[in-house]
Amino acid sequence: MIRAALILLLIPIAALCAPAKPPELLPLHEVVKIVGERFQGRLLAARVDSPAPYEFALGSDSIQELVLLSKQGNIIIIRLDGETGRILDVRGRGLNAARVPMNKNHKDD
Repeated sequence: MIRAALILLLIPIAALCAPAKPPELLPLHEVVKIVGERFQGRLLAARVDSPAPYEFALGSDSIQELVLLSKQGNIIIIRLDGETGRILDVRGRGLNAARVPMNKNHKDD
């Protein structure tokens, strides 16, 4: 009887210890499209990364990082929320020259 009670007590604890469901990441082609709408350049590398503390504080559980080579020969690193595609950080030289010119009708979010 005591064994049965202990087993029933351990079942909820085992359920709490179950691994979390992995996040639903955007496919690479969608991430490249999002970045391509804002920056010109050739994709050199892409990876999934864990968030930095400030990115985690913004609500991101996973990060997709893209490395671009701009037409001017500069390296640009762009970090996006892996689930929403929101651009969180852009670093590198020549960012203004690498930006896609905005149309009058284009609405920046």
